[in-house]
Amino acid sequence: MAADKLAYSTTEAAQALGISRPTLYQLLNRQDFPSFRVGGRVLISVAGLQAWIDRQTAAKEGVG
Repeated sequence: MAADKLAYSTTEAAQALGISRPTLYQLLNRQDFPSFRVGGRVLISVAGLQAWIDRQTAAKEGVG
């Protein structure tokens, strides 16, 4: 995936996370997941996704 992207499509985000699209759609229902709408499209912020991953990792490790 291009390093200069600011947002992923749902398919790109699922690929980046290594999960299925149905699993990604479950994540989209979470309040803390960094998604937003542009017209009819759902996009996932690249920077927000990295921050979300960092928070999930820290929470699991008991940090923060």
